This record gives sequence, structure tokens and C-alpha cells, in this order.
Amino acid sequence: MHLEVEEKEGFNIVSVVGELDVYTVPLFRKVLLKIEGDRKHDIVLDLSKMTFIDSSGIGSLIETYQKVTSSEGSIVFVVENPRILKILKMVNLDSVFNIFSNLGKAFQFVGVSSGYIDEDFFSDKIERR
Repeated sequence: MHLEVEEKEGFNIVSVVGELDVYTVPLFRKVLLKIEGDRKHDIVLDLSKMTFIDSSGIGSLIETYQKVTSSEGSIVFVVENPRILKILKMVNLDSVFNIFSNLGKAFQFVGVSSGYIDEDFFSDKIERR
């Protein structure tokens, strides 16, 4: 796994590429602790390139959600992989997390727009899973 982090209009976009499991969770937590230490609490967690998640990965997503929301930040999740979405639904996280099918819809929800003008992303209706 590797992580890509960029900032866009006050939101940190954290992209998880590969597997989020017991072996990679420490790196994931380290990166998110760095963001938290920088007092940047608004996050778009892009899981569209994530290929696998285990229970420790799910636990780290819940931990991240709790930390962000307890510091009055906002967090949204982008999940394109149907297998990952199915796992999140099985543990009812789709009813807790704001999950979107692509970055454009997540950005529209949080109000980030610069650099993302593809009309396919910005439909009239926000798809919330």
C-alpha cells in the first residue's frame, strides 16, 4: 500500500492505493496523525484505488472517522470497488459514513470545486450510498 496526500480548498485528500490491512494500518495511522497534528481536520478519504481491507483496516477507518468528527472536522469517503463497498455495508458503516461513488460527487458534497469541472462528476443529484 501507499498513500497519496494533497490539499484542495482546505480539505486533505488522502488516497489509499492497494491493501489496508494489519501490515499497512501503521503507515495509514501515521499519515493521518501527521494531518491531525497539522490541525487540518477536514478529509476526503479516497478509497477508490484500495484493493483489499481487513478488520484492522476497518477499525482504522472507524478510528479516523471518530477522531475527525470529535474535532469538529468533516470526513467523506470515496468507494468505487464493489467488494470494498459490500464489506462496509456488511458492518453497517454505509449508514454512518458519507460514502460517494467518485471524487467529484464527494467534492460537490463538501463544497470543493477547483480543478474538478467534469460534468459527469457534477450531476444534479448527489449519489449517497
